[in-house]
Amino acid sequence: MEGYVPILAQVVVQSLIAGMYLLTTAAFANGMSPFVFVTYRGIVATLFLAPFALLLERETRPPLSIKTLCQIFLLALLGIAITQNGYLTAIALTSSTFVSTSANLIPAVAFLMAIFLRLEKFDIKHIRGKAKIFGTVTCVAGATIMTLVKGPVLTSVGYLKANGSLASLLGVASFNPSSDWTLGIILIFLSILGWSAWLNYQAWAFNDYPAPISLTVLMCFMGIFPSALIALLVADSTAWRLKWDMHLFTYIYSGVLCTAFQFFVQSWCIKIKGPVFPAAFYPVCTVIVSILEPIVFHVHLHVGSVVGIVTVIAGLYCVLWGKAKDENVTEIRTQESPNLKEKAALHLTIKEPLLK
Repeated sequence: MEGYVPILAQVVVQSLIAGMYLLTTAAFANGMSPFVFVTYRGIVATLFLAPFALLLERETRPPLSIKTLCQIFLLALLGIAITQNGYLTAIALTSSTFVSTSANLIPAVAFLMAIFLRLEKFDIKHIRGKAKIFGTVTCVAGATIMTLVKGPVLTSVGYLKANGSLASLLGVASFNPSSDWTLGIILIFLSILGWSAWLNYQAWAFNDYPAPISLTVLMCFMGIFPSALIALLVADSTAWRLKWDMHLFTYIYSGVLCTAFQFFVQSWCIKIKGPVFPAAFYPVCTVIVSILEPIVFHVHLHVGSVVGIVTVIAGLYCVLWGKAKDENVTEIRTQESPNLKEKAALHLTIKEPLLK
């Protein structure tokens, strides 16, 4: 049962991120600045997690060195300043479906980075290595199908369309995002590179600072400053005003669930499963967004999207199967190592003369 906990945790994280995609899409259409949003999101996450870090890791938290601070600041730049500002601005310029679909390139990019950095076990001669390659390619293919292939509209989901009250609550009635697809594409692929690097660099950072909650707090705190600097240079001063509206709810939801909780879960999964494991679940977010977007934003669900969803799920299963086989092989080798040592010691003992 314990083996399913990381899988369940990743599904929950991707579900929360899908909700954030939909919330921010509507909020950006109603005037929320993506740069101010990233700053407030980091502030909320820091304030929420700091007490837990102080109480739960008071005795286990290692001292901070200059090297560790530099590593954490680099993580903050990759995971917050570059990734979050990039993909959230891309949502404002394109659409939540496009951004969530493009994020399915993360497993492939993170996998290639992990192989290059020797953080991921890979043997093309064995079926488990081929399964991970095939699964990664299949996930990307499924995401591509969802983006490029439309097909007939599924009219059977028409009754699921959101009612007027839900649409008004999310600001869908006035949904008309600004459009700059060229800049949006550049930003989303920059964020994909940044997040893939973040996933892999986390594996190294844990060796020097094995305190996941404190590491998350420090990342969120350090990420506030470059994000705030970008927001001050780009956003209007009125964008900083806080009101009891949808913007404030989006700040709190994203800060607590999609930054604090997500970073902690991702760090924990990277520590026990490696950087490719959490990356493999990003297609789940695309599936959820593709299902919910027709309900919330009154857009059509096409056959191509359904085919892409099935393809993505099949690819994800292949990757997880390959990872599970890797863990089984590692466990068997670990169990065999003491036995080999005992046999070697016994062999040496037998060679010793009984009487000298």
